Amino acid sequence: MKTKLLKPVLVTALALLLALSALTAAGAATEYAYANPETGYRVVILDELHLLSDSEKVQLITDMQPLTDYGNIAFWTTESATSNEIDQARIKRKELFEFQSAGIFVINMNVRKLTIQTYGDMNKSVSDSLARSITDNVKGFASEKDYYTCAKTAFSQMLDVCESRAISEPMKFTSFAVIAVMAGLIIALGIAFSKKFNPMQQEAPAASYRRYKAKGSFAPNVQLQYIGSTTVHRPPAPKVITFSSSSCSSCSSGSSCSSCSSCSSCSSCGGGGCGSGGSSSF
Repeated sequence: MKTKLLKPVLVTALALLLALSALTAAGAATEYAYANPETGYRVVILDELHLLSDSEKVQLITDMQPLTDYGNIAFWTTESATSNEIDQARIKRKELFEFQSAGIFVINMNVRKLTIQTYGDMNKSVSDSLARSITDNVKGFASEKDYYTCAKTAFSQMLDVCESRAISEPMKFTSFAVIAVMAGLIIALGIAFSKKFNPMQQEAPAASYRRYKAKGSFAPNVQLQYIGSTTVHRPPAPKVITFSSSSCSSCSSGSSCSSCSSCSSCSSCGGGGCGSGGSSSF
């Protein structure tokens, strides 16, 4: 009799143990891994795709800790489809840290994007262009599937920026070079078609005079009489007044902050807009 009762009890206990383990694992994914005792800012790792080994996660927590002097910091891997990876990162950052100073580094395997999004004090250092430069600098590691080095380098460069140290920005200088070349071409074309510098343009009036004179349709001796000047009055353009209340309401919802640039004083945005971000494909 005791043997018959023991079997269902063991099965039930095993089922409860497995369910508890599953709940614990699910809860661990949303718990912070470290809290700075002085600032209270946290380190959070949400490796939903298991791109890192357990030892790599432990080491990455140590790598991320210095950033908690400036704000909360998170690492998130996901394969959720999205049309705007920066908004996706912004929503997750707000879900984790609300309107506290924070930054998040995201690896989205669905759209093959690396994204950095920051807010608050951390946003003052890691701007859009710097976030894009950092993701550009580390995308090679992601392409080689070295996700730990990718994340470690990204957080290291974010710390460099927060501590006012320069980072490599090759794409930025490439853009400057392209702009310089385009400006040079525009100047060269302007000189080529200028009457002042182009001899062919300077000879054009004389050639026209000879052509019209030969046809008998040009009268050089005609006396022109000056009869005065005319003043044209142009009324000023009307001023367009826009209201940004709808933008602020969209920020308070937390679902999207793409229109938040016009409500920097909106209380629901924490008085500092929605934060910025940058991303790169890999």
